[in-house]
Amino acid sequence: MSKFIEDSKFFFTDFHKGIVNIILHIISFAVMFYGLVVKDTLLVILGVAVIDELGHLYNYFILFKRNPKYGIRMVPYQILYASVGLVILLKIFHWY
Repeated sequence: MSKFIEDSKFFFTDFHKGIVNIILHIISFAVMFYGLVVKDTLLVILGVAVIDELGHLYNYFILFKRNPKYGIRMVPYQILYASVGLVILLKIFHWY
């Protein structure tokens, strides 16, 4: 359990640092929220999965030069937190 808490803290802090990553996350949230408002599934997926992940890939390959700490071990946390957040947002925007 302490590993989960430690990795979650890392996920919400260090894993999301860097100006390029932050800018891409802002763009992805804008696209995702627009998609939620107009009920366009493609825009929601583009925002939550594609643009958002470009920031993480930039951090992994360029900013942190393939440091394993920023790599594949964060994928389960990305899936978990994105899924929970998306389910809540879909409910708020009356998708179901």
